[in-house]
Amino acid sequence: SQFLHKSTNKGLSWQTISPDLTTDNKQQQNQENNGGLSIDITGAENFNTILCIAPSAKDNKIIWVGTDDGNVQLTKDGGKTWTNFRGKISGMPLGAWVPQIIAGRHNAGEAFVVCNDYRRGDFKPYIFRTKNFGQTWERMIDENKVKGYALCMIQDPTEPNLIFAGTEQGLWVSFDNGTNFQQWKNGYPSVSTYDLAIQEREADLCIATFGRAMYILDDIRPLRK
Repeated sequence: SQFLHKSTNKGLSWQTISPDLTTDNKQQQNQENNGGLSIDITGAENFNTILCIAPSAKDNKIIWVGTDDGNVQLTKDGGKTWTNFRGKISGMPLGAWVPQIIAGRHNAGEAFVVCNDYRRGDFKPYIFRTKNFGQTWERMIDENKVKGYALCMIQDPTEPNLIFAGTEQGLWVSFDNGTNFQQWKNGYPSVSTYDLAIQEREADLCIATFGRAMYILDDIRPLRK
């Protein structure tokens, strides 16, 4: 929803631990007057919704939240207070879709923000990083490093210099902590790459695509070296 909810009993009951973390733009919520689009029973035309939640593995009071109307929100006290970085991330289009935020596994103050704006005709890739809880930001990925708008990324939990990113046109890998990227083409096509997860015990990279099934990059330990 537009709020962050928390359960401490496996989902039997829930508490709301945030205010409205979206822009609460009433014009974007008025799906009945949407210009003729048939109303979806899911309410999918409604904006102002949280898309991603990223709790920190370093500190359980640190939680990042991204919304479909361009807000990047951070709490460092388990939801009591929130900081909104809307308009404070240089180079990020105002109001862009934020499908994924990754909280740093190696540094509590680090986070990676994936955003895209192709729904409004901007097909450039955007991934931003902070190392100090949002005090400063850098753009880690742009159109000079990868092809296709950005959809996801992941940092290796063992080797911080190893970073994978998924775009509309394939899988990309960096061996130098995001300074340079190259496309991974070994048995993997240039397809829309929606999500990434690392099975830590086996060191396998799991890759979810849009319409081209799921791939497993078996054993990424050599890439760590």
